[in-house]
Amino acid sequence: MVKLIKTRCGLFFILCLSNSKSYAGPEGMAQYPWTLQQMPIWCGSIDVVNQALKEQGYIQIEVAFGRVAALPTGDIAYAVITYASKDIEGHMIRTMETPAQQEKCVLNVLFDYKVLTPKELTN
Repeated sequence: MVKLIKTRCGLFFILCLSNSKSYAGPEGMAQYPWTLQQMPIWCGSIDVVNQALKEQGYIQIEVAFGRVAALPTGDIAYAVITYASKDIEGHMIRTMETPAQQEKCVLNVLFDYKVLTPKELTN
């Protein structure tokens, strides 16, 4: 039964893609049948998380904003902030917080971080 459901979902997904214009960008990404997943994310009050990052020797190096409806014209819905360790090369932490500033979540803890420059961006 599970295999049949997965097959039907896969066929539905293929049909959705074949009937729509595919292109990079937020409008294209909004077309896909995404599902929410359970993820190992740690959250706490913004003050506690910021203090822990400071005590552990992390500094902010990037910020990016998510917008309502995943569109560039939407209001800011959240910020993703990248921190680098002052002590361990290539060690990064990414957090997410909302404009309400009540809670901050650690999305991932990364090691061996390297910045890649795709050939398409260098031409």
